[in-house]
Amino acid sequence: MIGYLKGIVQQIDEKEIIILTSGGTGYLVSMTGSAISSISEGEEVELFIETSVREDAIVLFGFKKQEEKKLFNLLREVNKVGPKTALSILASGTTGEITSSIISGNSKFFSNVGGVGSKTAERIIIDLKDKVGNLPIDPSYTGKSEELRQVLDAKDGLTALGYNPIQIRIAVSKIEKKKNKKAEEIVREALRVIDGKR
Repeated sequence: MIGYLKGIVQQIDEKEIIILTSGGTGYLVSMTGSAISSISEGEEVELFIETSVREDAIVLFGFKKQEEKKLFNLLREVNKVGPKTALSILASGTTGEITSSIISGNSKFFSNVGGVGSKTAERIIIDLKDKVGNLPIDPSYTGKSEELRQVLDAKDGLTALGYNPIQIRIAVSKIEKKKNKKAEEIVREALRVIDGKR
């Protein structure tokens, strides 16, 4: 099994990249859109790899951090959450945001992800609540449920307005002192960031 790759990015697609290793082999690696958007062709990358073996294919999933790979595998343990759905969940937020959503019981965070119904969202929380304790929580979160809820509610509002997860995450990350703001204030500031007025 392949667990780690280091090489030059030869090609970038919407959901996959090709990494050319020093041995001359090019590996096709699936990643989240947000991770792919942060790299460029010709760049050297180092990725932690999870190898998925199916009857018809061997698929490599790449992650920049070990905790992302661990969370990916934990999500796959949940019934009806396959590799593609797990990757979609990872694309919807940082490891800290996803972990915080599990700990705080915020099922709406997961049901907003394409392919995740309300029952599966609840199952993710039930199955993983006791398993994510050693994963990091995003430094921008205090871990207090009310403060976390305001940020997550704001993200839900922005999703309802039609913005994609990458836009939302970047915009919210640029807002200072989020823990002192209500969801409505976070939404207003995020819209200003997205519109380029900040």
